[in-house]
Amino acid sequence: MQTRQIGFVEIQRKRGRIAGFGSPRFPVDTLWCGVNRPRKKAGRRQNGWSFPPAVREQLLHELEGKTCVHFFGGNADFGIRMDLDAVTNPHVVADAFLPPFPRDSFDAVILDPPYYNMRREENIALLHAAAWVAREHVYWFHTVWIGGNHVVKCDRAWLIRVGDQCAIRTLQRFKVLEPKFKPLAPGEFKRGECLKYNRWSQAAVGLPFPDLPAGKQIASRAPASKVFVGDWQR
Repeated sequence: MQTRQIGFVEIQRKRGRIAGFGSPRFPVDTLWCGVNRPRKKAGRRQNGWSFPPAVREQLLHELEGKTCVHFFGGNADFGIRMDLDAVTNPHVVADAFLPPFPRDSFDAVILDPPYYNMRREENIALLHAAAWVAREHVYWFHTVWIGGNHVVKCDRAWLIRVGDQCAIRTLQRFKVLEPKFKPLAPGEFKRGECLKYNRWSQAAVGLPFPDLPAGKQIASRAPASKVFVGDWQR
């Protein structure tokens, strides 16, 4: 008796373009990070935050001979470190959505925000702020792939494996476009966590910067609203 194969797949091609298939318009490479990164030094456990080795090397290669600033980089070991948390001992204490640097202050801005799913409005506000400060490129390192807009355009990317059991990371390089748009100021945020700046501005209270050690630069010029809106001079 002739039997019929169960689960046999017969492919029937449809004419025209297959929906959902495409190819990038810019190079997309793969970075493979090992799992044997040292976490202890001198007998004590160190802060687990750091760029994966392959990512750090890629960024150093990209930025050799250039200037850069980390908007979330209190623990970074190259470039200018900016962070809202003074405990990380950054060069400048400031918030990434209210960058305290003039236009075109650095060749590149590196964004390594906390790994939560930002609203699109937050991504746009962050990219606008970074593009205002960067002369050439904005680098995005995250677990979420984002698209460009009229301010920045992705021209290269890397998909990153960082461990055996982990979320895939992405490193995207965005070219800064003209014309630029000034970062949003308090009162201009529409949705997301950044609405807190609107409330602080209306209440005329300062940003919640922690106490700083003597001599540490804080990105605040104490305007009438007591909310810093930018223009920190190097």
